[in-house]
Amino acid sequence: MVKNSTKWIFTTSHKPNKKQIEKALQLANKYGGVYLERNKLRMDEGNFYFVIDKKLALNFQWEDGKLFFHPSVSKIRLNNYLKNGIDHLINAVSPQKNDIILDLTLGLGSDALLLSHFCKKIVGLEASFPIYAVVVENITNYDYKENWMKEASKKIEVINSDYKIFLNEQKEESYDVIYCDPMFENPQYKSSSINPLRKFARYDKITQEDLEKMVKIARKKVVIKARSNDSVWDLYDFDKKIGSKKSGVFFGVIEK
Repeated sequence: MVKNSTKWIFTTSHKPNKKQIEKALQLANKYGGVYLERNKLRMDEGNFYFVIDKKLALNFQWEDGKLFFHPSVSKIRLNNYLKNGIDHLINAVSPQKNDIILDLTLGLGSDALLLSHFCKKIVGLEASFPIYAVVVENITNYDYKENWMKEASKKIEVINSDYKIFLNEQKEESYDVIYCDPMFENPQYKSSSINPLRKFARYDKITQEDLEKMVKIARKKVVIKARSNDSVWDLYDFDKKIGSKKSGVFFGVIEK
């Protein structure tokens, strides 16, 4: 996880236009950061900064990497599900049109985009500020090629919060479904879509107390995503375990 003791830096890509500069200044002010002209930016190792690109999208960059918003494989997953009825996440959550789902670990929002096509609303938490900012500033402004994605993105509320703190503030049965997809304890580093997040993500393990709080504030069910050898399976007697032995990724379901 990146720790930042100073203000976040906001800048633009090289040779920016007026709109890029205006947006960088606006976001620096919005998030209490500082604006630096790109040609004055020091490219030192360990230096992280937000960048407004030519399309006015917000990216987060460092010396040898870049974090940016994209819908990942949401389109492929929906097409496959509509064709054969198989998607382990959708089958585990069973989203209904009036459901309000709490996604405790939003990440770049790929799962939330897919689920929000089927439900009323998703409240997505992201504890890491760089990931949160990239998602909240881009998710409804992204140039989606599929209309369903554009509509689904409007149903996602993004909150910069640690779910362990957020859970303590919620009333019983506040959400229909609670979904949690923490960073795997035993990751597969070949997952290119996840790798850019690893530097900034939180790695706190789910505890039994966390699970009990999730169950308390869910009306219908709690769904946890984890690898088959992660420790969460030892914490609770899950009603269902849906997934793929080949990938080793499973969704544990606790029914209310």
